[in-house]
Amino acid sequence: MRTKRYPRFPRFRRTYGVIFLLIVVLGMLFTGITYLAITNFFEASTQLLNKDVAGHIARFTSPYGREGFDRRKADSVFYDAMVISPSAEVYFLDTTGRVMYFNGKRGEIKEWLVELGPIRRYLAAGGRKHVVDVDPRDPERWKIFSAADVWSEAGAMGPRRLGYIYVILGSHQYRSVSQMLFNSRITPMVLGSVSFLLAVSLLITVLYIQRMREADNIRRITASEKERRDFMVNISHDLRTPLAIARGYAETLVIKKGELGPEDERAYSELVVTKLRQVDQMVNQLFELSKMESASFEAHREPFVFSEMMQEVLHATDASGRIELVNGTDGSWIFADVSMMERVVQNLVVNALAYTGPPGAGAFPAGLGGAAGPGGEIVVRLDRVGEELVFTIANRGAPLAEQLVRWINEADGMRPSRPAIGLAIVRKILQLHGYGFAAAVREGRNVFTVRMRVYNG
Repeated sequence: MRTKRYPRFPRFRRTYGVIFLLIVVLGMLFTGITYLAITNFFEASTQLLNKDVAGHIARFTSPYGREGFDRRKADSVFYDAMVISPSAEVYFLDTTGRVMYFNGKRGEIKEWLVELGPIRRYLAAGGRKHVVDVDPRDPERWKIFSAADVWSEAGAMGPRRLGYIYVILGSHQYRSVSQMLFNSRITPMVLGSVSFLLAVSLLITVLYIQRMREADNIRRITASEKERRDFMVNISHDLRTPLAIARGYAETLVIKKGELGPEDERAYSELVVTKLRQVDQMVNQLFELSKMESASFEAHREPFVFSEMMQEVLHATDASGRIELVNGTDGSWIFADVSMMERVVQNLVVNALAYTGPPGAGAFPAGLGGAAGPGGEIVVRLDRVGEELVFTIANRGAPLAEQLVRWINEADGMRPSRPAIGLAIVRKILQLHGYGFAAAVREGRNVFTVRMRVYNG
C-alpha cells in the first residue's frame, strides 16, 4: 500500500484559492461597475437629448386650455409622440402630481401619484441634470424623464399653473427591445471580456506563484543541504567519539599485550566491543532513516492491537522495571506497519530510559545531555480519545532543548544541532503514517505524545 504523504506546499494551494477568489470578486465588481457606468451614461445622455420633448408639447400641442382639459388634443399628442419616439410614454399630471390622462388601459397604472420633488429639481436645472422619477406603470423602477409645467394665460390674478406634462423616456416596448438587445449582444461581450481578463489574470497569477514555488524549492533545497551537512558533521563527531575510545583501548591491548592481567584484558575487550556495537547501531539507524526518506519507500500496513505490541516492547526494553504503565490493556486497533510502530515505541522508551534522572531531576540544564540515574520516573499512558488512540510517555530528566521541541512540533522545523537519530526515525515513521507527534516540557517532565487513528474495519 502506498503511504500517505504530507502536502509539501499547502500555503501555495491556499494562495491559489485566495487569489482566484479575489480575481473572481474583482471581475464581478468590475462588471457591475462597468454596467452601472454605461447605464448611467446612456440614461444621462438620453435624458439630455430629449430634454425639450415635454416643453415642445406644452408649447405647441398642450391639451390644457381655458375650457379645461381637451382629451381629443391629448390623444393627438399620444399619436404624435408614438410616431416620433416610440420609446416615450406621455402622462398629463395635475398640480399635485396625480395622473389625469394617459394612453392605455386604467389597469396598467400602478402608481397614480408622481412625486413632484424630482420634477422640480429637473425644471430648476433646465433639464440639464440627470434626474429620475417614478414610472406610473412600473413604480419599482424609477426612470429618466422629460417634464414641463403648463401655465394659464395671464389674467386678473396673473398666470397660474395648470399641471405638468410628464414624459417617461423608455416605454415598456422600448425596455423589452433594449433588454433583448442587451442580452443578445452586450451580455456575451461583457462576459467574454471578463472571462478573458479572468483567464489572463489567473494565468499570470499561476505563473507568478510557480516562480515563487520554484524559488521556495531552491530555498528549501539550500536549507536542506545545509541542514544535511550540519547533521552529518554532528553524526561524524558522535561516530568518532566511540571509535576513538575503541581504538584507544584496542591499541592499549596491542601495546601492553602480556602486561595486563586477565581481568583488565577482558574489561578492555568488552569496552571495545561495546563501542563498536554503538557505532554499528548508529550506522544502522542512519541507513534506516535514509531508506525511509527515499521517494520509493512504502509502509506495509495491517490492522493490529496497539496495546499488545506496546506491552511486548516494554517487557523487552524495561529490564530494570523503571516504567509505570497506565491503562495498558486498551483493545483499540490501528492500521499501520507493525514493525515500524514497534520501532516508534522502542525508540521513545530507550530515549526515556537514557535521559531519565532521579526524582527532582527536572532542574538539570536544558538539552539532551545528562546522565541517567537509578530511581528515575517514567510513565507510559494509553488513552482512547474519540476516534484517536493517544500514546504518551513522560520522563523526569534534563528538559528537552527548545530547538528539538520546535523540530518535533513543526512540520517544517529545522533539524536540531544534536542529531537525535532515534527521535528523527520516530518523527519520520509517524509522518509516513499520518499520525500526530508532539513534544513538551511540563512540570519538570519531558512528554512525548503520539496520536493514532483508530481502525474500525
